[in-house]
Amino acid sequence: MAINVLSYFTIQSHVVMVIALALAVVVGIRGQPEPQWLTVLRLLATTYVVVSGGVFALLILDQELSPFLLQAPLASRLLHFVLPIYAVGDFVFATHRRLPWSAAWLSLGFPILWAGYTLVRGNAANWYPYFFLDPSAAGGYGMISVYAFGLAVVILTLATALIATTRMRRGSP
Repeated sequence: MAINVLSYFTIQSHVVMVIALALAVVVGIRGQPEPQWLTVLRLLATTYVVVSGGVFALLILDQELSPFLLQAPLASRLLHFVLPIYAVGDFVFATHRRLPWSAAWLSLGFPILWAGYTLVRGNAANWYPYFFLDPSAAGGYGMISVYAFGLAVVILTLATALIATTRMRRGSP
C-alpha cells in the first residue's frame, strides 16, 4: 500500500530534504542570500535524515543484521547513509547564516506530529512503520514513550550541534 511507504519517517524526512535543497538551489541561482527560514528548514531536514540513517544503522547493529547492509537495495543505502552524509556536508560547508540556539526546539515539531499521526493511523490500520511505535511489539505505550524521549534527546542534540557549526564561522549574518 502506497500510504504505508509514505508513512515512513525516512521517506518523509527525505522529501523535506529534497524540498529544502531545491529551494536553496533556486535562491543560489538567483544570487540571493539564503533567508533564515530556509537555513532553518535545511537544519531540520539535515537533522531528520541523519536521525533516520542513525536509527537504521542501530537497528541493523542491534539485530545483528550486518550482512543485510550489504544486501540492502541501493535506494535504501542511499537514503540511510549517503544522503545523510551529503546533508551534513552541505549544511556544515554551505551554510553562511548564523542560527539562533532556539531553532533547535523547532526540530521536535515535525517528529511529534509524525509520531501522533503514526500512532493513530497504526492503531486504525493495524500497521506501524517501525516496531518501536507498535504498542504490542514495543512493550506498550510506556516503552514507546521511552523510545520517543530518547529520540527527542538525539534530535535536539544533533540540531544543537548543527547550529553550533553555524555559530563558529566569522562573518555570518
